Amino acid sequence: MPVRRVFVFGGGGWTGSALVPILAARGLEVVAPRSRELDVADEPAVLESLRGSRADGVVNLAAAQPGAAEDALEHANHCGAASVARAAAVLGLRLVHVSTDMVLGGDRAPYADDAPVDPLTDYARSKARGEAAVLEIQQSAVCVRTSLLWDPNRMGRGITGFARRLEAGEPCRLFADEVRCPLPRGVLAEALVRLLDADVRGTLNVAGREAVTRHAWGTRLLAHFDVPGRERVETVRAADLEAQGAPPRPRDLTLDVSRAEALLGMRLPGLGEVLDAHAGGETAAPSFPGT
Repeated sequence: MPVRRVFVFGGGGWTGSALVPILAARGLEVVAPRSRELDVADEPAVLESLRGSRADGVVNLAAAQPGAAEDALEHANHCGAASVARAAAVLGLRLVHVSTDMVLGGDRAPYADDAPVDPLTDYARSKARGEAAVLEIQQSAVCVRTSLLWDPNRMGRGITGFARRLEAGEPCRLFADEVRCPLPRGVLAEALVRLLDADVRGTLNVAGREAVTRHAWGTRLLAHFDVPGRERVETVRAADLEAQGAPPRPRDLTLDVSRAEALLGMRLPGLGEVLDAHAGGETAAPSFPGT
């Protein structure tokens, strides 16, 4: 039976605010409480809420972001993921859990969907523990490994942070030796909708086709949004900072997305492709159906 009623954890966040309207537009009923209304790690409350919602599908976007305190990361990204997975398993619900490319080590790219985790940061370790918990508790779940999420019509958290630093005259440094596969948040949202009814489990890469450095990603989007002072962006290398004692960071997180494109019947566009289309007159991130 196709999923008809979806419970979204983290529906008010960056990706959730793109996902919920798509679900509603497809005629699905959506339940998406705010994080202050439901603690994702409160397993009895999560189970009660899921049962009361009569949902038949669950998308878990709830997460603490990089830079959060270690206990906050553990609470949301590990304990919260396990809590949702256990409740979904008890009720027999389809579960789509959103993870990150950061669970990988960055030294063996390109990464297949089932690449083993090798997290280097506190954030990555908490997300890796969350992935493992979800797949151990509910083996029918799918864990989506995605990358930098952005929107051609609105500055996200990262680009907004860069813009504020430039406005304040503060240093804005972007890594030239870190590679990611950025994806428009609307395209990820479309993929999550399709995954609710897809016969796929385990880990799945859902990211952009184009691998770019964080420097290229940041500078292209600062130019796209015409942010003043962007000529003052500084180029740095994570390798140089690590040589001076900084914690290690993953270098190349290029993901192989061919399986996701085939399974979902959609194209996962890269940064340049979307920006070129937008410059050509499109006013929203296209969903790029078909390959």
